[in-house]
Parts: sequence; C-alpha cells; structure tokens
Amino acid sequence: MKTVCIKIGGATVDAEGVLRELGQSIKTLLPETFPIIVHGGGRDIARQLKLLNRQFTFVEGMRVTDAEMVNIVQMVLSGDVNKRIVNALLCEGVKAAGFSGVDAALFIASKMLVNGQDIGFVGRIDKVSPALIDLCQTAGIVPVVSPIARDDSGCIYNVNADLAASELATAIRADDLIFVSDVPGVMVDDEVRRKITTFEIEPLIAKGHITGGMVPKLRSAADAVHRGVKRVHICGWTGRETLRNELARGVASGTVICT
Repeated sequence: MKTVCIKIGGATVDAEGVLRELGQSIKTLLPETFPIIVHGGGRDIARQLKLLNRQFTFVEGMRVTDAEMVNIVQMVLSGDVNKRIVNALLCEGVKAAGFSGVDAALFIASKMLVNGQDIGFVGRIDKVSPALIDLCQTAGIVPVVSPIARDDSGCIYNVNADLAASELATAIRADDLIFVSDVPGVMVDDEVRRKITTFEIEPLIAKGHITGGMVPKLRSAADAVHRGVKRVHICGWTGRETLRNELARGVASGTVICT
C-alpha cells in the first residue's frame, strides 16, 4: 500500500467548500493508499489573536510565540481546526481521527532558534514515534494531525506544519509528501516551476525569488527528499481530483521537488 502524507494550510481549510472537496479527494485514494493529513491554521490563529488584541511578528516565516500565545495556538489548531477537518472527512464517509503531536508522544520537540534568535515556544521535531499512526493504518482510519508538540519535560511547542509534515513523512518512509498551498506551485518570475532540484532552493531564496512561508516549505521539502521521501509536491487546490492528479505522473500541475 502506498503511503502519502498531505499537508494542508489554513488558507485551504478556510476556502469555501474545500473541506468537503478534501473529504471527497481523500476518498478517491482509498483503499489503495494510506493518506495522513497534517494541517496548519495560520489564518485561524491570526483571527483569534486579533480578537484578543494580541500583536505578533514573523521571523523567516515562523510566528514568534510567547507562553500565552502557545496556549492560544494549541487551542485553535488542536481544538478547532483539527476537528473541523475530521468532521468534514466523516461527512464524506471517510473514517478519520484527529490528534496532535502531543498524543502518544508522536512528536518530541525542542526549542528552535532562527539564525541564533530565540522566537519563543516554537519547536523543532527531534523524534517521531509513529505508533498512533500505525494503529490508524491497521484500523483503516485516516489520521489528521495537529503540529503541536512537547519536549521530554512536558513543555508545549508550536511547530511549523510544513516541518511537522516533513518529519512525519520521513519517519514513516512515505512514498509521497504533498504540500497543498494557496498558490498553484512554486512561483519563479511569475510562473510555476514544474520541477526544482534540492540544490536550487537556497540560491532561489538568496536571490529573493522565494520568500515568506514558502521558505520553510521548500527547505522542508528538500530535507524530506534527502532523507528518503520519494517525491515532494507543492500545489494549489483544484478540486476533488487534486490529490489523485498530483500522484499521477504527467498530470500534476504543481511543483515537484527532487534531487
């Protein structure tokens, strides 16, 4: 059975009708494929912080997260966004269960520094223990994972969902890792680049062709490829056939990352 890790962002979750289409799209992959969903929820987090009149900043695409903010992030991602996705899958007849990286110690993390800068309770994943994922596969359940993690002392961290998806895909030796983005692929000079080698990524970042949230996404993609994931895709959402098309050679409309 082919294993596919699918990361969806907050913009995808927010778009009208997309969660229903996601459920339909996942259903088309079953039972030949075991899909695992990892999700973000940046827009939902931003809305909640705005309601609470909390200001926030980003460093290289990572949200600076203090002690109070990490509790808000956990509430939004694990308590709201995760369950909306699970509910959407169930509505389309897909057996699904949602949990975070805290559950069963799926993700063990430590503090992440960005260029030596402390950005608060933002973590990097040091260890993946996929027992819960294995149980879902055995039971025919699609896992939906919120990228909240903990360290060995019980400290909670917000982990970038792209990094979480990359680490999980690598740990389970996924055949494919798909990043569903709010753009149709990696844009270079206003055009989608259909293929980017891992060795092109840092030069493209240095020249300013790749900025913002696409920076950690591409670095995660490169890391996953170097560590054994067969193919990494970055694509936009084009309807219920999105995932099947991205997995079919010659049909994919997004960007494929390879060596």
